[in-house]
Amino acid sequence: MENIEDKIICECGNKTVKQAIDIFLQTDLPYKKAKKLVTECDKSCCRVPLMKLFDMVYFGKVDLQEIDTLLTARKDKLNYLLSSLLKVD
Repeated sequence: MENIEDKIICECGNKTVKQAIDIFLQTDLPYKKAKKLVTECDKSCCRVPLMKLFDMVYFGKVDLQEIDTLLTARKDKLNYLLSSLLKVD
C-alpha cells in the first residue's frame, strides 16, 4: 500500500500530501492564496481534502488517515461519474 504522505493531493499541481503540508507550514497566507501554491490553479477538484489538510496544519494536528479517506472518496466519486457518463443504454 502506498504511503499516505506520498499520495498526490492535487493532480493539477502534481503535489503530494507531504509537499502540501510543507507548503502550508512555510506560509502565513490564508487558505485561498496558500491553495494556489499547492494546486497552481483555480479549480475546486481537490478542495475538500486540501482545505481539511490546511486546517489540520494550522491547528497543529494532522490526521493522515482522514486525509486518505477524503482522497479515496474523491477518487471513488470521480470513477462513479466517469462510469455514468460512459455507460451506454
